Formats: sequence, C-alpha cells, structure tokens
Amino acid sequence: MMTTGFISSLNLWNAPRTGVSRLQSELANATKEIATGRFADVGATLGGGVAGAFGLRRQSAVLASLTQSNAAAASRLAATQGALTEIRSAAETTLNELTALPADQRAKTLVDSARGRLAALAGTLNTSTNGQFVFGGTNSGAAPLTSYEGSPTSAAKTAVDKLFTDFFGFAPGSAAASTITPNQLEGFIDGPLAGLFTEVNWSQTWSGASSRTLDSQISLTETVTTSVSANAEPFRKLGMAYVIASGLGLSGLSQEAQNVATGKVMDILGQVSGSLTTMQADLGRAQSQITEANARMSKQTALLTGQIRDLENVDPAEAKSRVDAITTQMQMSYGLTAQLRSLSLINFIS
Repeated sequence: MMTTGFISSLNLWNAPRTGVSRLQSELANATKEIATGRFADVGATLGGGVAGAFGLRRQSAVLASLTQSNAAAASRLAATQGALTEIRSAAETTLNELTALPADQRAKTLVDSARGRLAALAGTLNTSTNGQFVFGGTNSGAAPLTSYEGSPTSAAKTAVDKLFTDFFGFAPGSAAASTITPNQLEGFIDGPLAGLFTEVNWSQTWSGASSRTLDSQISLTETVTTSVSANAEPFRKLGMAYVIASGLGLSGLSQEAQNVATGKVMDILGQVSGSLTTMQADLGRAQSQITEANARMSKQTALLTGQIRDLENVDPAEAKSRVDAITTQMQMSYGLTAQLRSLSLINFIS
C-alpha cells in the first residue's frame, strides 16, 4: 500500500533551522578551545581518563600552595636574619668596647650605652614582616617585648627594682649602694637576678612571645623550623647583661663591685655572641633547604604541567578548522532558510 507524504513550505523552512542550535553549541565550544587551548568539556572528552587529569591538577595545586607558603617563610627568615645580625653586632660592639678599656673605665661606658642598647634589643625583637612579629613564635600577632624603660613602668623594671630592694634593703641608685661588697653583688646577680631571666619568669615579666617556634612544611616530605622565639636563651641572657649595666646603678657602686658587674656583663656577652652565630647558622640551613625545595618543586610542576597539557590540550589548527567548517555550515543554513522563506505561491500566480 502506498502512502503519500506531504511537503509544505513550513517543513522546508524548519528543516535547516533544526541543526542551527547544535551548530551554535559546537561553534561556542570550538571557539572556547581556541581561546583556552583546552578541551571545552574535559570530562566528556576524556571520559574515564578525567580522573587522572584531575589527580595531576590536584598535585600541581599542592605544589603551588607549598611554593607560596615557602615565599612567606623565606621572607620571615630573611627578616629574622637581619634582626639577629643587628643584635649580635650590638653585643659584639659592647664587648669590644669593654675589652679595649681599662677595668676602672668600663662601668662608665656601660652606663652610657647599655640603656640605649636594651631599648634597641626590645625594638629589634619586635621586628615584623607581612603583619607578623617574627620573634613571636606561634603568637606572631602580638609584639613580643615591651620597653624596659618607659611610662608606665614596665613589669620587667618593677621586678628588677623589687628584687634589688628586697636583697639589699634599698633601691638601685641609692647612696647606700656604695656599701655593697663584690661578694654581695655577685650573689645577687647569680641568684635572684639570674632567676628573673629563666624562661618562665621572662615570659611573665618581659615577653608575650610563645616559646614554641613555627615549623613550615617546605615540600611534600620536608618540614623545617622557620622562626626564633624572643624567649630563646641568648635574648634572655643579653637582656640580663644590659640590665646589669643599666638597671643596677653601677655608677654608685664601689670600684670593686663595678669590676664584678662589668666582668659578668663581658662573660655573658661572649656567650651570647656565639649562641647568636649558631642560631643564624641554623636559620641559614633552613633558608637553603627552602631554596632547594623550591627548585625541586619547580621541576615537578613543569613535569605535571606537561602531563596535563598532553591530556587536556587541543590542537589549535584542528580547532580552527572545526570553527571554519561550522561557520560555513551555519552560513549555508541561514542562506537556505532565507531562500525558502522567499518561496510563496503568490509569486507564481499571475
């Protein structure tokens, strides 16, 4: 049995239009691939292989995050090294000055310079970078030290004056200080005063820093210490040396007692200089490890980028050919539609 199909101008008009939406979608995808150099729909193109591509991208993101955090750690280490250099230089300068002077002139030199160097120590230990205090340990959001001399009187100065008064029966700088014997002064320095500079007492009267330093993961397998706490022993000892020089009223002591005080200061400064050098060497090793880790991760990132490119990137020439072909098809479709729209029986009725 034969059937008759009907052809109408409406059907002819709509026929070319049915594929236009598909062509427009393909054109948009091809244009996007030319612009990005990557498949427009990676999942649809790679199928099951998309899991591998996403895994590579995840590894690349981890390496990028580590590289970024390493930049912050490197900045912190550089600021710390600069501050330590200043602190060590001041300590060595003070020691050299005292060593070059006769014993009876050392106390005067100390009194003149130690107060300023104690203030400079607090200022340097309050060094900050990128909004963080580098000597604050894990408490990097607050300045570690308050100034010893200042208004209102600091807790540290109050504690030193109280210890002195309780031990000798009069305040530092009193006229009675001339009666202090060398043995008495040595007993005070090695006993109550030294006790004030233990880590526990230092944290209570001097420092708001955390004794716990910052550890940074610098690669997928390495973690290093990238900070120094203001509570470290060299800083406490240096603070003690400057307090002996500036906070005990040396100028009012007998020459023999002054010699005891300056001898203690010189001994402490000698210890501190070596400790600070060791500290800087440790930080220098951390800086080298970061540099080496960054170099390795840069190579790893380049390798991952190449693998991702092999999986996801399109051939620009092929994508351009598709754009040209789709554009041609669309132009033909539009042209045919325009011609069909012009068909009308009215045009053939005379």
